[in-house]
Amino acid sequence: MADEKKPKIDLKARLGKKTTTASGSGSVPPPVGIPKPAGIPKPAGIPIPPFGAAPSRPAAPKVDASDPYAAISADAAPVRNEPQAIKVEMSEEVVAAQKKGRSRVIALAAVTAAVGGLVGFAFGSGHERGKQADSALAFAQSLVKKVDDANADVQKLADILKAATGKLSDNKFPEEEVKALGGLNIPFDGLSLVNGSLGRFPPSLVAMLVSFASGAQEANDGKDRIVGLLGGAKPAIEDFLSQQEKPKVRWSVYVANGPLGPWAVMQPLPEPFLTKSDTKVKDKDGKEVAYAWPNTFKITDGGKSYDLKRYTSGAPMGSGDPSIIPVDPSSQNSVCSSDVIIKLRREVSDLETTLRGDKTPGREKDGLMDTGSNLLEALKKIGTPG
Repeated sequence: MADEKKPKIDLKARLGKKTTTASGSGSVPPPVGIPKPAGIPKPAGIPIPPFGAAPSRPAAPKVDASDPYAAISADAAPVRNEPQAIKVEMSEEVVAAQKKGRSRVIALAAVTAAVGGLVGFAFGSGHERGKQADSALAFAQSLVKKVDDANADVQKLADILKAATGKLSDNKFPEEEVKALGGLNIPFDGLSLVNGSLGRFPPSLVAMLVSFASGAQEANDGKDRIVGLLGGAKPAIEDFLSQQEKPKVRWSVYVANGPLGPWAVMQPLPEPFLTKSDTKVKDKDGKEVAYAWPNTFKITDGGKSYDLKRYTSGAPMGSGDPSIIPVDPSSQNSVCSSDVIIKLRREVSDLETTLRGDKTPGREKDGLMDTGSNLLEALKKIGTPG
């Protein structure tokens, strides 16, 4: 009979996978505080480490003081509900990073989750808890220096980008700024957060650190793309910039018979020519004359060459060969913009948003400069004893 009353031991309960409580004083308590072994989670579901105080805590479980082995249900155990709320916040960060190919941030989140599961709350002696608190304090103080240095480089990057944008607006190639951007890199990434003491930080601070690391990586990537565009397409960009002050005609049209009437056909010119110039040129006899547009153009079509005249007057379409009509380059840019310039403008705008944020009403977003400043203040509060 005694054997029949002996409670059945549930191995799943011992492993923390399922909680069971047997009736009577002889129940076997499920272990509390044993973390789930850290695996390699899927990128979109990586949770924030379950550390730090939650906004609210459930009522303390009632324990029979006379029975040190009395069972405590896992539902009543401390911080049981904390990981769920934190997981949502981190998942958004990791999903956003995954969409942009931020493999380092995804790896960082995995490491953070694993470290958090191993450190957790100290259930050991008061001395052990004190050692962990001191270690977390020292880590916070080291992060103050790293974040401060990173903030300085973020500001430097923003200043260089502003100077480069100013030169481009003045139709000048930013040679010095390209070199400065190539040698600049924000020194803060996921590796800066690989420390066992990270699990002692409040969840909100962990999220800020991961966000700052992700933003720094995004800014570095954006900066590299801009340097690549400015350096790799320098001739095309310089030519585009020169046209803003000395525009050239590159395209023309001629009138031909369309399906239902006359229409204009686009025709690139074999050699661009200036729209105007005060410099005199030499004619075929070697005499200096005022600058004038070419009268004929050698156009190749279907393996054959044609000498087409520039249209000057009369009907644009006759019975013979068509006449070339130059296209105003200022109108050309609005419909045939350079792909390199379009990409450059987009990359510059994206990097500006990453660094300075978006202040548009209804779309407000903090930039890396704001995040870094707020993060530094939060770390100083932890890093200062008392």
